[in-house]
Formats: sequence, structure tokens, C-alpha cells
Amino acid sequence: MAGRRILLMYITTSSGHHRASCAIEQTIKRLDPGATVVAVDAFQYTSRFVRSAISHSYFSLIRHQPDVWEYLYDNPTVHRRVQQLRTLLHRYHAGKFRQLLETVRPDVIACTQAYPCGVVADFKKHYNYRTPLIGVLTDYAPHLYWFHDTVDVYVVPSEQVKQRFITRGVESQRVRVFGIPIDPQFTEPVDRDAVARSLGLDPGRPTLLIMGGGGGFGRIREIVTSLDSLPYPCQLVVLLGTNRTLRTWFQAQHFRHRVVPLGYTSDVHRLMEVATILVSKPGGMTTSEALAKQLPLVIVNPIPGQEAYNARFLLSQGAAVQAASIDMVRQTVRDLLENPAQLEVMRKRDAELAHPNAAIDTAKLLFALADYHQELTESEARLTRAPA
Repeated sequence: MAGRRILLMYITTSSGHHRASCAIEQTIKRLDPGATVVAVDAFQYTSRFVRSAISHSYFSLIRHQPDVWEYLYDNPTVHRRVQQLRTLLHRYHAGKFRQLLETVRPDVIACTQAYPCGVVADFKKHYNYRTPLIGVLTDYAPHLYWFHDTVDVYVVPSEQVKQRFITRGVESQRVRVFGIPIDPQFTEPVDRDAVARSLGLDPGRPTLLIMGGGGGFGRIREIVTSLDSLPYPCQLVVLLGTNRTLRTWFQAQHFRHRVVPLGYTSDVHRLMEVATILVSKPGGMTTSEALAKQLPLVIVNPIPGQEAYNARFLLSQGAAVQAASIDMVRQTVRDLLENPAQLEVMRKRDAELAHPNAAIDTAKLLFALADYHQELTESEARLTRAPA
């Protein structure tokens, strides 16, 4: 049998979708060094206008009109109205996509975002394309743009999400509860004290990890200023992402507590090991990483739509608490620091909900489907060559 050929699709390199794709890719290469893995940003196979329109509209809405995004997200009426437009756009871009498939010749395709999953699903439907397609969800609730008859298997983060698929008519055997694929580093042991010392932190003091996404969004200045007034000995590690304005602001400040601002880093798994509490927006990847590290989460300022759904799930499971407003972050964190028993309960819930091996399980599923596709293709080829 030939080496496996696997196509991974996501959108935008600064997204959780891309991080999930990278986690799957790294795991595939570790488990099967002979496999050929091609990971692509699906936006590169659309027109520049469509790519710009989707990206600009999304970021503009979540920053300036989040109530509009909340209305549009997972709205059945909106979904029905844009369905025909989506189909036309997919047909329009089918030529570029066909070239990609002919070049890669994948045995299996996995999509970590709904847009490329829909593109491939429609291509399979309209052109009788039979390569297996896997939809890998990176949030704790599926919106309507995930549902397609031609997706062979869905990888989902929880039993609750699986039930949502079943309610929508998807057969149970097509939905696997593997969790959200995270970097294999999050399953590796870390020397907590050594990491703390490398950052100039006291390993014996509570450490608050504040994250605002790759762009450093989320009113981090207000959050840090508020937490710096906590009356307990504590220390803060703040991830600024690529936000240079924030870095300049931090350099000009004088804090009461030890505050360590960091730019973009690949050491989140080590920082989470050091942290006592995570203060963050509830992105699907960040949430899954925190669960794997059994790190209690204080949710702040969730984006309407996917992050709001993530927050509801975590709160319902006792794995997080939410600050009602930015002004309440300090009090929420203080309440947790004063209640070690609640922190311990949250850690236990994290351990119960975590799927640290999601990337491994997903990779093994891709291997099985790739092998099946190869066997089927070879069998059909033999039948074609057989004499009449």
C-alpha cells in the first residue's frame, strides 16, 4: 500500500482552527513519518474579494457590533437565506479547488473550520468525489454551517455536541467524541518550578495567567490594573500576542505585584503548568488546553456566538466561573483565591472533561479512513484491469 496522503484545511493562520490543524499535522508526522501531509488555508483557494469580505466583516462585527454578530451566528433564517449564495460561491471556486485535489491526491481530508468543510462537502455532492471527509470542531457547540450529508465523520469535543448532531439527523456512528485536538506538548511533563524561576516568579505564590488571544485583544490593560490591586501576594503573567501598543504600555507601568508581559509565545503549555488561575476569553483551543492542564478558568468578555456557547458549556459543567463584567474580574479571582476547595473542584472537573489525546485519536481515525480509501481505490482499479 502506498504512503498515506492527508489534506488538512483551515482558514487564517492566526486562528484556533489553524492551531488544531497544526496539532493534527504534528501528531500524524510523529505516528506515521512516511505520510504526506498537506495543510492549506482554504481562503487561498477563494477570490481575494471573498477572502477580504469574510475576514473584514467578521472582525468588524465582533469588535464594533457584537450584537449583530450574535443575531447572525447560528440563525436558521440567515442560514437558509445565504445557502444558495454559498452554493454559488463554492461552484465558482470549484476550479481552483479541483486543481488542489488533483495536485495533492488525498486519501482523506480533514477540515478544522466550517467554511472549508462546506466547500469540500459541496464538491463531493456535486462532482461525486468520494475521498473521505472529516469535520473537526474546535468549539463546544456546532453552528448550522457544519451540517452536511457528505461529511463522513465529525470529531466533536463533548457528548452534548454529539447529541446536537444526532438531533439534527446525523447518524450516531458518524460522530466521534474525541475532543478538540491540541498540541501534543500539553500532554508532556513540565518542571513547574524551573519554568517559574526562568520567568523570575516565586513558585510558592499564586500565579495568574492572563490571555487575550493572538492579537492581545480583550481589555487586558483594565484587567491587569484591576488584578494588580489584589491584597494578596500574587504574580501575573500576561500574554500580549502581537499587540505592540500593549507592550509599550506595559513597559511604562509600575506595578504593585510582579507582572511578566510576554509577546507571542509557543510556551503556553509551560505557562499553564505554572499558573494557578487562567483569566481569558473562552476560545475553544484555549479552553481545551486549560482543561488538559487542569487549570481553573475565569471567563471574561466572551464574543457572542462561539465563545458565548463555549462559556455556557464550561459554566454548566463547573469547569469555569465568569466575571459578570471587567470590573468584577478582581472580585471573581479574589473569591477563588480565598476558596482553595472550589479551585480543587474545578481542577477535578477539568480532568473529567479533558481530552488530551484528541489529536492522537483524530490522527488514527484519519489513518483508518485513508487506508480504507486506498484499499477501495486499488480494488476498483483491479476490477477495471480484469479481462472480461
